[in-house]
Amino acid sequence: MTWMEISAVSSAIAFIVLVVFAVRMLITAKRMLQQLSDTVAQTEQHVAKATEEAEQLLKQAGQLTEEVHLQVLALESTVQSIEKTGAAIGDVASVLRKGARMMSESLHGAERVVHTHQKRIEDVMEWATTGYELWQRWQANRKAKSDH
Repeated sequence: MTWMEISAVSSAIAFIVLVVFAVRMLITAKRMLQQLSDTVAQTEQHVAKATEEAEQLLKQAGQLTEEVHLQVLALESTVQSIEKTGAAIGDVASVLRKGARMMSESLHGAERVVHTHQKRIEDVMEWATTGYELWQRWQANRKAKSDH
């Protein structure tokens, strides 16, 4: 064999080896692409499931928000009633304070009058007691005369 033939055979063997390696590489690449495709499909499924769950959560959150809103609206009238009741109680307390103050002032005034006129009141009480005793004696005297 000549150098030419040996070169041609070597080139053919090298080409065959190259083709075999290229085919193997293509098969490996095809497997990797298939695995990548499967992984992408699984990821898409997970994303779809996560999206669906997120939508359900959003719906539930919206419903919960609506329920809370309705409850707040229902409580609003109760709070207004409580505010009105508080205002009424405040008004009553104010009236009671004024009444207590007026009563206290009246009692203090009466105490001052009694204190200033205590001697006169004592004299009036003494005269009233004396008058009552005289009236009782007179009644007793009248009765004693009528029995005789």
